[in-house]
Amino acid sequence: MAAIMATFTHDFATKWELEAHIRKDLEDFMKIKDQLIELGLIGAEHGIMFNQKDKFRHMGVMRFKDAEAYKNCMEVINGADWDKEISRVNRFEAFAVDFYLDI
Repeated sequence: MAAIMATFTHDFATKWELEAHIRKDLEDFMKIKDQLIELGLIGAEHGIMFNQKDKFRHMGVMRFKDAEAYKNCMEVINGADWDKEISRVNRFEAFAVDFYLDI
């Protein structure tokens, strides 16, 4: 079965909201990281959009070993205590990985 890649994109109105989100997001992720790894998380990274004036965007990418791992991890992710008090526009997408180059 193919690995699954999920993207979590968050757009903020201000730099302050972005920075507050990054701090809380990493803190919250670290609380569940080990559980996600046990359930099949095989990679995670995040980045901040740069070189775009007045755009405050954060994107996280998570990779799961298969669809079952994705389903189980998403239950934990959706049940976690994230920073819902920080206003943002969210976009979520999930993909079956059809090619991966480990360099």
